[in-house]
Amino acid sequence: MNLLFSFVIYALIISSLTMILTFLVTNSQYDKDLRPYEWELFIIQLQHEMKSSVNWTVKNNVLSFENKQGQLISISKYNQLIRRQVYGMGHEILLMKVETLNFERQQAGIKMNVSSQAGKEYTHTFRSYKDLSIK
Repeated sequence: MNLLFSFVIYALIISSLTMILTFLVTNSQYDKDLRPYEWELFIIQLQHEMKSSVNWTVKNNVLSFENKQGQLISISKYNQLIRRQVYGMGHEILLMKVETLNFERQQAGIKMNVSSQAGKEYTHTFRSYKDLSIK
């Protein structure tokens, strides 16, 4: 009887250990860091919009381009977030917990560097296949 009771207690501890470890792993991220799925969604959303856009420009760390409807879109940092504006108006939040945002024009696209409030660096390059020429 004693052995059976010990085995039941041991089984309860082992089964609850997986729940505790799962909780610790999911909550071990820094509070001020970007969540991986938020970063991926931000990149996918911006890449989808930029794929059909023209006239990419970078000025004062603001990325501007024209979408397929001819609207002037700008992506910039505002306080601790990245926002999207149409004709300099509106305030669509794309990503939060951002410390710095830098855009750099490159030969075949735009390189974006983002630093989270936790100090982690994120980088992505948006390529313009329209500007590439086959040699």
